[in-house]
Amino acid sequence: MKVMWCLIAVWAGIAGPASAWESDELDARSIILPQSRVIRPAERMARQAVALEKVNARILVNGRCAVTHLELNVRNNGSSPAEAELLLPVPEGVVVKGFYYGDGKAAWQASLMPADQARRLYDRIVARRKDPALLEFAGFGAIRSSVFPVPPRASVKLGMVYEQMLNPTDGRLDYVLPRTEALSGGVPWTVRVELAPGEDGLGNVFIPSHQMERHQLRDGTVVLTLAEERMNPGPFRLSWQEIRGKEGEPGSGPDISTYATPDAGGGKNGYFLAMLGKDGEPGENSILREVTLVLDRSGSMRGDKLARMKEAARQIVSGLNPGERFNIITYNEGVNLFEAAPVEKNEASEKAAHAWLDAVVARGGTNIYEALAAALSQPAHEGMLPVVLFLTDGLPTIGRTSEKSIVALAGEGNKAERRIFTIGVGEDVNAPLLRRMAEVSGGLPSYVLSGENLEVKLSQVFNRLYGPVFRNVRYTVCSPDGREQPGRVQDAIPSGILPDIYSGSPAVLVGRYVGTGPFLIKGTCLDRNNRERTFSITVDPQRIAGMKDDFVARLWAARKIGSLETALMDMGGTPSDTEALRHNPKTAELVEEIMRLSRDFGIMSSAASFFADDGSSADHVFPGTSLRSGQVGRVMQESREGMDAIALQENAVAKKRELTLNKYNIQMDRRGRAVSFSGTAQIAQNGYFNRNGVWMESSVLSLPDGGRAVKTVQVGTPEYAAVADKLVQSNRQGLLALDGSVMVRLDGETFLMQNSLP
Repeated sequence: MKVMWCLIAVWAGIAGPASAWESDELDARSIILPQSRVIRPAERMARQAVALEKVNARILVNGRCAVTHLELNVRNNGSSPAEAELLLPVPEGVVVKGFYYGDGKAAWQASLMPADQARRLYDRIVARRKDPALLEFAGFGAIRSSVFPVPPRASVKLGMVYEQMLNPTDGRLDYVLPRTEALSGGVPWTVRVELAPGEDGLGNVFIPSHQMERHQLRDGTVVLTLAEERMNPGPFRLSWQEIRGKEGEPGSGPDISTYATPDAGGGKNGYFLAMLGKDGEPGENSILREVTLVLDRSGSMRGDKLARMKEAARQIVSGLNPGERFNIITYNEGVNLFEAAPVEKNEASEKAAHAWLDAVVARGGTNIYEALAAALSQPAHEGMLPVVLFLTDGLPTIGRTSEKSIVALAGEGNKAERRIFTIGVGEDVNAPLLRRMAEVSGGLPSYVLSGENLEVKLSQVFNRLYGPVFRNVRYTVCSPDGREQPGRVQDAIPSGILPDIYSGSPAVLVGRYVGTGPFLIKGTCLDRNNRERTFSITVDPQRIAGMKDDFVARLWAARKIGSLETALMDMGGTPSDTEALRHNPKTAELVEEIMRLSRDFGIMSSAASFFADDGSSADHVFPGTSLRSGQVGRVMQESREGMDAIALQENAVAKKRELTLNKYNIQMDRRGRAVSFSGTAQIAQNGYFNRNGVWMESSVLSLPDGGRAVKTVQVGTPEYAAVADKLVQSNRQGLLALDGSVMVRLDGETFLMQNSLP
């Protein structure tokens, strides 16, 4: 029960006034900290602790005003009444609108503590209770309630409502809900955000901290709900762009949001993220699509696979908008076309396509090259977005089977620049080939694993392509006066060309900036009418860079690792033996950089991890450091096909497109299951690795001696408080929520922070 939205101070037995926090009566009370770890009073005073059962959060945003509703269920399992007090970390500047207890009819009092007063309270609790977790909320204010009763063997409902006005940064509004960085979860909760559109709409709704599901109401309100039961640790973050004036008019260029954070080495350089999007319902501004379905009808597709594929194809044709075009190509050792060129979708063409699909049967081999050549040689229609959905369940067995030839056809041979979205069905596909076919053309690979529904998966792929608004997005880096200046940005991902922009699905550019002066990112794109639109992004680190936007650095690192992993695999290196790759002159540089980034940011990569047979744990190895838990990094069996190969491709591509922090390092294992790494943590711009109960910061691991010259500081001492203050300055106070001890690097010294009594 470590993940929770607030902290509750609870005591059983004799009630006392709110000021009792400062009295000796504190020794008679149990305290539940943000990790849900109960600190019990002296043994002679011990009582049954009150526990948090669940939390529901609802955030209502209208313009620049955000209203947060928190509802908590608290239970007393003891045999006597208990009394409790709520202490809730909140951003500065909130206004308490209400606090209720029980059925909501009983009004209760709550007061707002400014950040400095809350910090003094946290310090007193830490000093007396020997637990540092509260200090991860240093810098926040706190809402504190009066005492309320909790009946024995019963649950009560607590409600808190507070309001805050949000201040824009470059037209961007940011909402933060403080939460602990503790790793383990267990408290059931829900969260729902209702984001009302402003006068001119919303732009670039972005949740970097948690994976959310999104839908839009008829009035334009964007509703966000949690997509998964398990939640990332750390604060909940939400950002969106204010759209004002002509920016929101039809035909304008993309909406642009920028984020930046200084690096951990002193802030002379840093990381940036630029988001180019266009939110709202797709409509008259959407680019018309030309969709070609290329469907495998080889003998291995017989039965249910063929039936589901044909039904999905029918749904895709029926789901096209008026004016859009389509064609269908089926292939085995030969190639068959529905029409010689894409036709406009109408009632007659739709009916004819359905009838043509009914006659398709499965038999023969798999001629991937000729099928792709037929799709790419079709005449293109100017102003439309050309898309190929290429499906196969096997390897190229007929005709030109060379991977190099097929990839060259998808790239240099793709004169109309058709975006190829590959769908591999089952495990008997060449996973690296399908990824490369997609990536060289601006598409994406997908895989339908055993047990997954082909019809559903193919429809999901197509649905992601709904509502394109800008295509052919290109950019250059310039000085403030517009002169090209590529040296201001390093390691930009992607380089030069951005993905197509779909409604609600922005294109993202991340990179490292050099120096602290402003620079421009200038670019062009094409709209629905094939007209060129220009855009200009100003990145001014001195004005917008902040330590609290450190998610930018981690997203860059994940995307960089994914790019290096795919480059390694494109060279023919599958990380089945990390040590061998490190000693191969062709691959050593890539592997070393992957492993360095993995260590520095706490992001597990294929070259620095392998999955246990039972899928429940993972071992890591970082050569050249003192951290070694497990054996040298065998990742998966080297193969171009099978579940091993698919997992490698899926994990790398997921990193390359990561836009939500993956703090549990959830990845696919060799059996197609999602596994997480419990021995790693990501806080601020640092990775942390658990070694025999001690969390080792990446800055310590990079030292030649492994940080052996260590100063030990014990929780509750003035020395510990002084180190905690330095952590607050570098936004690393979240590491105080990690269980056990943490070894960190500060001002050239190594400290072992003992977060609990020996």
